[in-house]
Amino acid sequence: MVIHDIFQLLRRQFRRQRYQNVQTTFGLGKQTGLILDLGGGATSFFINFFPRHDQIILLDINLEEVWLARQRFSQLNVVVADGEHLPFARQSLGLTVCNSLIEHVAAPAQLAAEIQRVSRDYFVQTPNGRFPLETHAFIGIPFYHWLPSERLRSLACALFRANYTYVSGVRYLSESRLRQLFPNAMITYERFLGLKKSFYLIGKDSGISGGDTGYSV
Repeated sequence: MVIHDIFQLLRRQFRRQRYQNVQTTFGLGKQTGLILDLGGGATSFFINFFPRHDQIILLDINLEEVWLARQRFSQLNVVVADGEHLPFARQSLGLTVCNSLIEHVAAPAQLAAEIQRVSRDYFVQTPNGRFPLETHAFIGIPFYHWLPSERLRSLACALFRANYTYVSGVRYLSESRLRQLFPNAMITYERFLGLKKSFYLIGKDSGISGGDTGYSV
Protein backbone atom coordinates (compact mmCIF):
# COMPACT_ATOMS: atom_id res chain seq x y z
CA MET A 1 0.00 0.00 0.00
CA VAL A 2 1.50 3.32 -1.09
CA ILE A 3 0.20 5.27 1.96
CA HIS A 4 1.61 2.66 4.33
CA ASP A 5 5.02 2.89 2.65
CA ILE A 6 4.98 6.69 2.87
CA PHE A 7 4.20 6.53 6.58
CA GLN A 8 7.04 4.07 7.16
CA LEU A 9 9.39 6.42 5.35
CA LEU A 10 8.22 9.31 7.52
CA ARG A 11 8.70 7.23 10.67
CA ARG A 12 12.31 6.49 9.75
CA GLN A 13 12.89 10.18 9.05
CA PHE A 14 11.41 11.22 12.41
CA ARG A 15 13.52 8.66 14.27
CA ARG A 16 16.70 9.75 12.52
CA GLN A 17 16.08 13.38 13.39
CA ARG A 18 15.07 12.41 16.92
CA TYR A 19 18.43 10.73 17.36
CA GLN A 20 20.20 13.79 15.99
CA ASN A 21 18.35 15.87 18.60
CA VAL A 22 19.58 13.57 21.39
CA GLN A 23 23.08 13.58 19.95
CA THR A 24 23.24 17.38 19.83
CA THR A 25 21.52 18.03 23.16
CA PHE A 26 23.58 15.61 25.23
CA GLY A 27 26.87 15.50 23.31
CA LEU A 28 26.76 11.74 22.80
CA GLY A 29 30.28 11.72 21.44
CA LYS A 30 31.54 12.77 24.87
CA GLN A 31 29.09 10.69 26.90
CA THR A 32 31.07 8.31 29.13
CA GLY A 33 28.38 7.08 31.53
CA LEU A 34 25.99 4.21 30.94
CA ILE A 35 22.97 5.02 28.76
CA LEU A 36 19.64 3.41 29.57
CA ASP A 37 17.42 2.66 26.57
CA LEU A 38 14.16 2.34 28.48
CA GLY A 39 11.53 0.18 26.80
CA GLY A 40 13.15 0.45 23.38
CA GLY A 41 12.85 -3.22 22.50
CA ALA A 42 14.43 -4.87 19.48
CA THR A 43 13.49 -2.04 17.10
CA SER A 44 14.77 0.82 19.26
CA PHE A 45 15.77 3.85 17.21
CA PHE A 46 18.57 4.58 19.68
CA ILE A 47 20.44 1.29 19.44
CA ASN A 48 20.10 1.43 15.66
CA PHE A 49 21.99 4.74 15.53
CA PHE A 50 24.28 4.86 18.59
CA PRO A 51 27.44 2.88 17.68
CA ARG A 52 28.82 2.04 21.16
CA HIS A 53 26.42 -0.76 22.11
CA ASP A 54 28.50 -1.85 25.11
CA GLN A 55 27.63 1.52 26.69
CA ILE A 56 23.87 0.89 26.44
CA ILE A 57 21.61 -0.92 28.89
CA LEU A 58 18.47 -1.98 27.08
CA LEU A 59 15.67 -2.49 29.60
CA ASP A 60 12.32 -3.90 28.58
CA ILE A 61 9.56 -5.78 30.37
CA ASN A 62 9.20 -8.16 27.42
CA LEU A 63 11.69 -11.05 27.48
CA GLU A 64 11.24 -11.78 23.78
CA GLU A 65 12.02 -8.18 22.83
CA VAL A 66 15.17 -8.25 24.95
CA TRP A 67 16.26 -11.57 23.46
CA LEU A 68 15.72 -10.33 19.89
CA ALA A 69 17.69 -7.16 20.62
CA ARG A 70 20.59 -9.15 22.04
CA GLN A 71 20.56 -11.41 18.97
CA ARG A 72 20.87 -8.37 16.73
CA PHE A 73 23.38 -6.46 18.87
CA SER A 74 25.60 -8.85 20.78
CA GLN A 75 27.41 -6.18 22.82
CA LEU A 76 24.24 -4.78 24.39
CA ASN A 77 23.74 -4.97 28.13
CA VAL A 78 20.18 -6.17 28.61
CA VAL A 79 17.80 -6.23 31.58
CA VAL A 80 14.27 -7.60 31.83
CA ALA A 81 12.41 -5.42 34.33
CA ASP A 82 9.44 -3.14 34.90
CA GLY A 83 10.19 0.49 34.08
CA GLU A 84 8.10 1.59 37.05
CA HIS A 85 10.62 -0.14 39.36
CA LEU A 86 14.06 0.39 37.84
CA PRO A 87 16.83 -1.75 39.37
CA PHE A 88 19.42 1.04 39.48
CA ALA A 89 20.85 3.29 42.18
CA ARG A 90 20.07 7.00 42.38
CA GLN A 91 21.66 8.97 39.49
CA SER A 92 23.76 5.95 38.51
CA LEU A 93 23.07 6.41 34.79
CA GLY A 94 24.58 9.12 32.63
CA LEU A 95 21.55 9.33 30.35
CA THR A 96 18.14 7.67 29.96
CA VAL A 97 16.41 7.63 26.59
CA CYS A 98 12.70 6.79 26.76
CA ASN A 99 10.86 6.79 23.44
CA SER A 100 7.07 6.35 23.08
CA LEU A 101 6.71 4.43 26.32
CA ILE A 102 5.17 6.59 29.04
CA GLU A 103 1.79 6.71 27.25
CA HIS A 104 1.58 2.89 27.51
CA VAL A 105 2.28 2.28 31.20
CA ALA A 106 -0.29 1.87 33.96
CA ALA A 107 1.40 4.38 36.28
CA PRO A 108 3.11 7.17 34.27
CA ALA A 109 3.87 9.15 37.43
CA GLN A 110 5.84 6.22 38.82
CA LEU A 111 7.77 5.80 35.57
CA ALA A 112 8.56 9.53 35.47
CA ALA A 113 9.78 9.45 39.07
CA GLU A 114 12.01 6.46 38.38
CA ILE A 115 13.56 8.08 35.30
CA GLN A 116 14.42 11.18 37.32
CA ARG A 117 15.72 9.11 40.23
CA VAL A 118 18.23 6.99 38.33
CA SER A 119 19.35 9.46 35.61
CA ARG A 120 21.66 12.43 35.61
CA ASP A 121 20.27 13.41 32.19
CA TYR A 122 17.19 12.14 30.38
CA PHE A 123 15.31 12.39 27.11
CA VAL A 124 11.65 11.35 27.09
CA GLN A 125 9.55 11.45 23.93
CA THR A 126 5.80 10.93 23.84
CA PRO A 127 3.30 11.62 21.02
CA ASN A 128 0.88 14.52 21.21
CA GLY A 129 -2.65 13.10 21.40
CA ARG A 130 -4.06 16.24 19.76
CA PHE A 131 -2.08 15.74 16.58
CA PRO A 132 -4.57 15.01 13.75
CA LEU A 133 -3.04 11.62 12.82
CA GLU A 134 -2.64 8.58 15.06
CA THR A 135 1.15 8.43 14.93
CA HIS A 136 1.72 5.17 16.79
CA ALA A 137 0.52 3.33 13.71
CA PHE A 138 0.32 6.24 11.24
CA ILE A 139 -3.33 5.63 10.48
CA GLY A 140 -4.00 7.77 7.43
CA ILE A 141 -7.36 9.12 8.59
CA PRO A 142 -7.34 12.54 10.28
CA PHE A 143 -8.77 12.59 13.82
CA TYR A 144 -8.96 8.82 14.07
CA HIS A 145 -9.86 9.09 17.77
CA TRP A 146 -12.98 11.06 16.84
CA LEU A 147 -14.47 8.20 14.83
CA PRO A 148 -17.84 7.59 16.50
CA SER A 149 -17.69 3.80 16.97
CA GLU A 150 -15.33 1.00 17.90
CA ARG A 151 -16.24 -0.76 14.66
CA LEU A 152 -15.12 2.19 12.50
CA ARG A 153 -11.86 2.53 14.45
CA SER A 154 -11.23 -1.20 14.08
CA LEU A 155 -11.85 -1.02 10.32
CA ALA A 156 -9.51 1.96 10.03
CA CYS A 157 -6.78 0.00 11.79
CA ALA A 158 -7.29 -2.98 9.50
CA LEU A 159 -7.13 -0.74 6.43
CA PHE A 160 -3.79 0.73 7.47
CA ARG A 161 -2.28 -2.49 8.86
CA ALA A 162 -2.44 -1.29 12.45
CA ASN A 163 -3.01 -3.40 15.56
CA TYR A 164 -6.32 -2.17 16.97
CA THR A 165 -5.68 -3.56 20.46
CA TYR A 166 -2.31 -1.83 20.60
CA VAL A 167 -3.61 1.52 19.35
CA SER A 168 -6.60 1.42 21.71
CA GLY A 169 -4.31 0.91 24.68
CA VAL A 170 -2.52 4.24 24.24
CA ARG A 171 -3.21 6.83 26.96
CA TYR A 172 -1.89 10.18 25.77
CA LEU A 173 -0.57 12.69 28.30
CA SER A 174 -1.29 16.38 27.95
CA GLU A 175 1.47 18.97 28.01
CA SER A 176 0.28 20.25 31.40
CA ARG A 177 0.38 16.70 32.81
CA LEU A 178 3.88 16.19 31.46
CA ARG A 179 5.02 19.41 33.13
CA GLN A 180 3.67 18.06 36.41
CA LEU A 181 5.51 14.76 35.99
CA PHE A 182 8.81 16.36 34.91
CA PRO A 183 8.83 19.74 36.70
CA ASN A 184 12.53 20.44 36.03
CA ALA A 185 12.53 19.42 32.37
CA MET A 186 12.58 21.60 29.30
CA ILE A 187 9.80 20.73 26.87
CA THR A 188 10.40 21.05 23.15
CA TYR A 189 8.32 19.85 20.24
CA GLU A 190 8.72 17.59 17.26
CA ARG A 191 6.69 19.29 14.53
CA PHE A 192 5.15 18.20 11.26
CA LEU A 193 3.49 20.70 8.92
CA GLY A 194 3.80 23.26 11.72
CA LEU A 195 1.83 21.15 14.21
CA LYS A 196 3.13 19.61 17.42
CA LYS A 197 3.50 15.93 16.66
CA SER A 198 5.41 14.87 19.79
CA PHE A 199 6.68 16.25 23.08
CA TYR A 200 10.32 16.03 24.14
CA LEU A 201 11.09 16.18 27.87
CA ILE A 202 14.76 17.09 28.31
CA GLY A 203 16.39 16.90 31.72
CA LYS A 204 19.99 17.90 32.31
CA ASP A 205 22.28 18.33 35.32
CA SER A 206 22.61 21.97 34.36
CA GLY A 207 19.08 22.58 35.66
CA ILE A 208 17.38 23.93 32.55
CA SER A 209 13.77 24.93 33.06
CA GLY A 210 10.68 24.79 30.88
CA GLY A 211 10.18 26.69 27.66
CA ASP A 212 9.12 26.43 24.03
CA THR A 213 12.06 26.24 21.67
CA GLY A 214 9.79 25.28 18.81
CA TYR A 215 12.16 22.53 17.72
CA SER A 216 10.89 21.35 14.38
CA VAL A 217 11.40 18.29 12.23
